[in-house]
Amino acid sequence: MIRWLSMLLLAGSACAEPAQRILSLCTTATDVLCALDATKQLAGIDEYGRVVPGATNVPVIARGSALSREEVIVRRFDLAFLWWYQDDAAKLLADLNVPVVRIRAGRAAELPATVRLIGEKTGHAAAANKLADDLAAFLQAQTNRPAHPPRVYLELYGAYKTVGGDSYLNDLITLAGGTNVAAAVPRSSVVFSPEQLIAAKPDVILFVNGFTKPSLANARIAAIDRQWLVAGSRLPAAVQQLRALIHGTPAHAIP
Repeated sequence: MIRWLSMLLLAGSACAEPAQRILSLCTTATDVLCALDATKQLAGIDEYGRVVPGATNVPVIARGSALSREEVIVRRFDLAFLWWYQDDAAKLLADLNVPVVRIRAGRAAELPATVRLIGEKTGHAAAANKLADDLAAFLQAQTNRPAHPPRVYLELYGAYKTVGGDSYLNDLITLAGGTNVAAAVPRSSVVFSPEQLIAAKPDVILFVNGFTKPSLANARIAAIDRQWLVAGSRLPAAVQQLRALIHGTPAHAIP
């Protein structure tokens, strides 16, 4: 069931023609637009969007929610995708009459509807519906769980920062056949203490490639590229990558 997914148009009714100068401050939207072969419509992204394959040549004009009013005026955006929490950016764009679509892809089950929404608002409904159907079928088919799934600690961009049970990344770990050591915490992000991490007894420690590598006795440690943590079109491939890391199996050997 979709818990939260809404579109907020801040400039009146939507245009009849698909937007041709899109701003995306949301990596999920950036990923989906690239997957829908709509990169030419992307006129600007935030720096975090560079992690998305296919978006490397799109101009970077923001850092998270930090957005220049002058840049927005000069680039004449006709649609913007934001995360649900980016209120400051939404207000700036509203003041400049740029329609805004707010996205929350907080859980894996929300992805198909998110993909359909992005396709509908950008003129790619047919391709988006096909991608959404494929993602929904993939999620429905993931029924097998190991009898004793490895306990996984995923460290995100800072010491002892990990993911709680109410998160896409928790779902990703579960789909890959692991158990998130912080799954019982009903939030999207969690900061452990060193003592909590030791008490959690992870079998596998994953950290984001390029960031500090944590260590703990008796735990296998592996790095994962940031691109596989983006909630988007490549969920099946991301699950395969995590399975390989969690279970110590080559990715190409995993069905």
